[in-house]
Amino acid sequence: MLPHLQLGAEIEVGPGDDAAVVRLPSPRLVVTTDTLVEGHDFLGHATTARWIGRKAAVQNLADVAAMGAAPLALVVAISAPADTPAAVFEELTIGLTARAEADGASIVGGDLGRAGQLTITVTAMGSLPLDQEPVRRSGALPGDVVAIGAPRLGRSAAGLALVLGERALVRAGEDGRPTIMLRSIQDSSAADLLRWHDAPDPDLSLGWTVGRSARAMMDLSDGLVRDGRRLAAASHVTLDLDRAALAPDVEQLTGLAAELGADPWSWVLHGGEEHAMLACFAPGAVPDGFRPVGQVLAPTAHGPEVLLDGAPIEGAGFDHFG
Repeated sequence: MLPHLQLGAEIEVGPGDDAAVVRLPSPRLVVTTDTLVEGHDFLGHATTARWIGRKAAVQNLADVAAMGAAPLALVVAISAPADTPAAVFEELTIGLTARAEADGASIVGGDLGRAGQLTITVTAMGSLPLDQEPVRRSGALPGDVVAIGAPRLGRSAAGLALVLGERALVRAGEDGRPTIMLRSIQDSSAADLLRWHDAPDPDLSLGWTVGRSARAMMDLSDGLVRDGRRLAAASHVTLDLDRAALAPDVEQLTGLAAELGADPWSWVLHGGEEHAMLACFAPGAVPDGFRPVGQVLAPTAHGPEVLLDGAPIEGAGFDHFG
């Protein structure tokens, strides 16, 4: 599979043999895997194969980065109906490769199979230096600063609202580039929001560079509140989000939300598939690339939770089985 890929110097044997051989920069390997399924994780009429490939790479590379590890290699398994055009596999490969290479990783092999719907499973591998502890979810302390490695949140959720509201259609041209068609939408940011949902582009390098100084970290895959609760539970703390710090995120989405009859606060607090880094840093130690959005408190009488200006937050966030 994927015989034409350019491979990094650390790859001794790439696609074409029974297995790949990867030279590890460190004996400490970080491994994760995830799957995208057509009809559940993406809708064919609202994205392109190239974007699907990028998204599949991002969601796995983000998990590696959130541990403070540098991405190294990806293995990709693709299953599809028998009548799937060859161009779909080519475009998936282009998207996967472009995103992997942007983060210093190589695609070293995988598998092709037949299935009733398009399915992409990616296993990502990264490496931790010998003297670097993995950044886990369980290290946050009361007094720490809650920060995110993204200039804005809620963009992916806004793009998803366009798709689910049947306001967006995407077609790939002969060169693979997408054409976005919007129905009855005036907001000028709508196309960019749809693009962010289909092919999110977070700065994952924050995870294995400045993010290594975090006390706790994870990537935002299921929403700020749902993922924040996971970090809070692991660290046995409460995260108190700052409404004023998140207000600019909401403001950028108010136009489209008004057109769709949606609540932009819901997109910011509960929108999934951003894949930016959510981290807790010691006071005064938030590095460039992260922005403060709250503080870490001791757990309340209700146990670890996520609050907004000290008040409970309604809503559950993205649910993969919902």
